[in-house]
Amino acid sequence: MDVPCTSLVSLQAMYDYNPNFSLLGSWTPDAGTPAAEADAAQGVVCRWQNGTSGETIDISVASFDRDTLEAKANATNGSSTMVPTYGSDEAYFAVTGGVGEAVVFHGAYWVVVRSVAFFEPGDAEPIVASVLAAL
Repeated sequence: MDVPCTSLVSLQAMYDYNPNFSLLGSWTPDAGTPAAEADAAQGVVCRWQNGTSGETIDISVASFDRDTLEAKANATNGSSTMVPTYGSDEAYFAVTGGVGEAVVFHGAYWVVVRSVAFFEPGDAEPIVASVLAAL
């Protein structure tokens, strides 16, 4: 995928969400994270960082075949709560280890948005909506 991070979440959309977040120009996802998996699948990975608190928002998008997406959805379904308000084919949210994670299946896309700033599904909703609108 060759989609710039600022197309997935525009600077204005992030400013509207929280004006303290800035896009990091260079970032390597930690091994074993959804971002690392999306990166390995030639997807798009983005990290925004709060200039005051240091909190980050990681956005990962990758395209997979139907069987892979179904397997991912089945694995996510068992550990997360379904979120019908994200406006996608299927979406889930969970907080694990203090990190909120929205996992969204949208057409051929697997979207994961993670942050310690997300405590409930609504916290991630503006970011998820921006990403889905870009896809």
